[in-house]
Amino acid sequence: MKELNDTTQQTKQYCSKFTLESVIRRNADNTERIMKNAMGYVVSNNAIGTIAISSYDNTVSVGIMKLICGVLVAAARSAVRDLDSTNDLCFLRIATRKSEYLVAPEGEFTIVVIQ
Repeated sequence: MKELNDTTQQTKQYCSKFTLESVIRRNADNTERIMKNAMGYVVSNNAIGTIAISSYDNTVSVGIMKLICGVLVAAARSAVRDLDSTNDLCFLRIATRKSEYLVAPEGEFTIVVIQ
């Protein structure tokens, strides 16, 4: 049974990676424009709670995923829904003294770009 679960997990990761690559290709112009000014990025897979792709090492990527994708996105989404239950969070911009975090929570992936 464990072997079946491992195979299912690998299949989900493969399908998710294929989906992510097709989204990046479809939005190539925007992706290039954004990445020109970016310090880095993290794309987390919401379905299985892992990092799909990142320009940072694993420790930094996990921290960004847990804090921004987990805590901040959930709080912002909850606040938006409290204000209007028919609405949903589409984009979150967090400006700090050193950098800016651009967060796009989608159904399957959450994309965080650090500028």
